[in-house]
Amino acid sequence: MRRRERAVLFSAVVISVLIFSNALVAINRSPQTDRYVNAVILFKPGVEVNIAGIDVYQEYSVLNGMAARIPMALYHTLEHAWFVSSIQIDHRVSLFQDTLDWGVDDVDAEQVWGGAEDAVDVVQGNPDGSGVKVAILDTGIDYTHPDLDDVYAGGHDFVDDDNDPKDENGHGTHCAGIVAAEDNGEGVIGVAPHASIYAVRVLDAYGSGYTSDIIAGIDWAIDNGMDVISMSLGGGSYDSAFNDAVNRAYNAGIVVVAASGNDGKNQISYPAAYDNAIAVGAIDKDHQLASFSNYGPEQEVVAPGVDIYSTMPTYSVTLTSWWYGYSKNYDTMSGTSMACPMVAGVVALILSANHDLTPAQVRDILHTTSTDLGPSGWDERYGYGEVNAPAAVDAAGGGSTPPDTTPPAKVTGLTATTLSSTQIKLTWDANTESDLDHYNVYRDGTKIAETTDTTYTDSGLSPGTTYTYEVSAVDTSGNEGEKSDPASATTEEGSANTMHVASIDMWYQKGGFWIFVWYDVYTKVTVHDGTGSPLSGVTVYLDMTLPDGSHATGNADTGTDGTVTFVYQRGGTGTYTSTVTNLVKTGYTYNSADNVETSETLTVP
Repeated sequence: MRRRERAVLFSAVVISVLIFSNALVAINRSPQTDRYVNAVILFKPGVEVNIAGIDVYQEYSVLNGMAARIPMALYHTLEHAWFVSSIQIDHRVSLFQDTLDWGVDDVDAEQVWGGAEDAVDVVQGNPDGSGVKVAILDTGIDYTHPDLDDVYAGGHDFVDDDNDPKDENGHGTHCAGIVAAEDNGEGVIGVAPHASIYAVRVLDAYGSGYTSDIIAGIDWAIDNGMDVISMSLGGGSYDSAFNDAVNRAYNAGIVVVAASGNDGKNQISYPAAYDNAIAVGAIDKDHQLASFSNYGPEQEVVAPGVDIYSTMPTYSVTLTSWWYGYSKNYDTMSGTSMACPMVAGVVALILSANHDLTPAQVRDILHTTSTDLGPSGWDERYGYGEVNAPAAVDAAGGGSTPPDTTPPAKVTGLTATTLSSTQIKLTWDANTESDLDHYNVYRDGTKIAETTDTTYTDSGLSPGTTYTYEVSAVDTSGNEGEKSDPASATTEEGSANTMHVASIDMWYQKGGFWIFVWYDVYTKVTVHDGTGSPLSGVTVYLDMTLPDGSHATGNADTGTDGTVTFVYQRGGTGTYTSTVTNLVKTGYTYNSADNVETSETLTVP
């Protein structure tokens, strides 16, 4: 079998020195026999550290750190290094889930968005979570659930390291429904039914995971502009790196809410016990602290957490197996895990009323407006009391303009025109709203693109195939209008003896030794024939524009998978652009009109 070829472009040596904020850091170590540990390392802001020869399994771009497998001797060295903010052994954490919705009613959330006791419909203009981003760091979310699909806004899976954070346990879906189950006339309704929820999967199908993944989730939440983090998870020991990450999220303007734990002890679990996390205990219908709920000096507020009815995955997961016995679609669960998203939902209502509030101000509002339980004033069992949504929202004031909830008009005039065997062009009439932000493009019911233009070319399609499209308008407040009437087109039948570029991908790898750093820049080109199948034996001609404006060129043949990878070795920082200039194969014609893309650009920081 012919192996995929790797071609090497003409390369030049560029040496860079690691200097950031007047700091010069380089770590060299020789191979040695040593006990290895998995460690979470956060470096001080503004310092870039290159540790050669270690296995890095998580990178924290915003937090400036990593999780890596390192020798214990190096671990001890880094414990005392001036450029290390915190270092901690990576360890597993588990869900707060004890026993197997009156709760939303008990915190009076419906009085905020519905305007009356026992309301079940959102009144337009009332605070309802609109415009607030809530990251649920948990087991993922069933984003296909009919009570969650419209409020789900994205996320990431740090367990499987992909962009599909679908719940395989059930716990995360239940928490998501407590926060923001939709106002859609069916199932349940959440505390903040118009908040945007993001699934950050950091725990596996069995409800356990590593702090390195949770810290990666916090890093993701900061980088993606979340407003609230809800963590119904934790463990029993202090972790400096975890605490450092929570502090940085708080300082970035994110309200961090965490479950106090389900051991029934006078000891708050971590991360709830960290100074900048809001520790939430659970109460029952009699407003007594649940028997399983932890308590202690860090307890801030409590919320309903016994027999809470919420969403469950619509498919089989660990908790709906015969062993656990929970139902699909909806079921009741108990735990501080349920109380935590109750409070996260109330925070979303507060921020919906006044998005200008800082985490410290939100925290103070929760303290001063909660309904006192137990001994008068704060106590270690109930904290400041049960969260009170109407009082909290009233205290938030109106520092921001109430969110716009009127969607744009329906898109009209959509047409679909066949361009080739792999491309269809869409055009539609422009909407006239002054606050129009962009258009969503759907292919066969699935969103495929966002654009500010009134045209879009869909590429990389299969020959001889019919596709149906719809387009909707979205305003600056995130309101999406009605989809257009559908328009369909069929791609041309492909010719087996034509070929085109199906994709170009670029990435880089950092290398170096001592104080010297360089970057190897890779370009992978995929070639398909006219039927959309990978084509081997194609000579690909590539031109790479380098950061200084000069060019490097090369050519090589595709392998059996239709790909060939080029590498520009030992380059420096800056922008690289790779362009396919020609494809050559005997008996085939290069049809550039079918190209999905012709060039790709990568910036090395």
